[in-house]
Amino acid sequence: MAVLEATGPVRFEAWPWPPVDSRGGLGPEALASAFPVGPEDLAVVDGPQALALPGARVREAERLLRAPGRTPDVLPLPGGPFQGFVRGSVLLFAALRGGQGAAPLLDVDTPEPGQARLFEAFPGATWRRMAVEKLGRKGSPGGRAQRQALLEAEGLRFAPGARPTHDQLDAALCAWLGRLTRTAPERLHAVGTPLWVDEAGALREGRILDLREPSLSR
Repeated sequence: MAVLEATGPVRFEAWPWPPVDSRGGLGPEALASAFPVGPEDLAVVDGPQALALPGARVREAERLLRAPGRTPDVLPLPGGPFQGFVRGSVLLFAALRGGQGAAPLLDVDTPEPGQARLFEAFPGATWRRMAVEKLGRKGSPGGRAQRQALLEAEGLRFAPGARPTHDQLDAALCAWLGRLTRTAPERLHAVGTPLWVDEAGALREGRILDLREPSLSR
């Protein structure tokens, strides 16, 4: 996890996932306790916030942004590629929205990005939007250096001599997008179908934060 301070410094923290319960599940109380979001905190998660429309195999936002992980219309069981990731992320969003901190989500809790405190991002798409030249592989030293330079050009500051991992850089990018919802919302675009709650109480679809085309930000 990346924590971005108002003046630009970035620090990284590791918050382990809670153990599964006796039935092999992740309860909302355990998730909310493991990932505490305070009443003044703003969280941006690199993972799906909701299920697809009934009958759909992928969310519209994921299709538009070419996300490799596809969220179906039912909560997947762990086992296959991305299934545990998708399941855990959807459960985490529900837990953070309904937990003690009650972090409001865009569309279902407020129509204004500046009032929401819980968002979804897909760093892979945003890196492509930011790049002025082809980026190296995200795990390579050169690719990491390119991504770090892009964030530093936006005012983020890392520890001297540090070379964050690609996961840490993705987390820092998410934190920066969250800050833009307060400091420069005109630079952002929420991609996809607005989030809604079905009759069973499940969150469906949901928009992903991304940067606007430069010509559309003016």
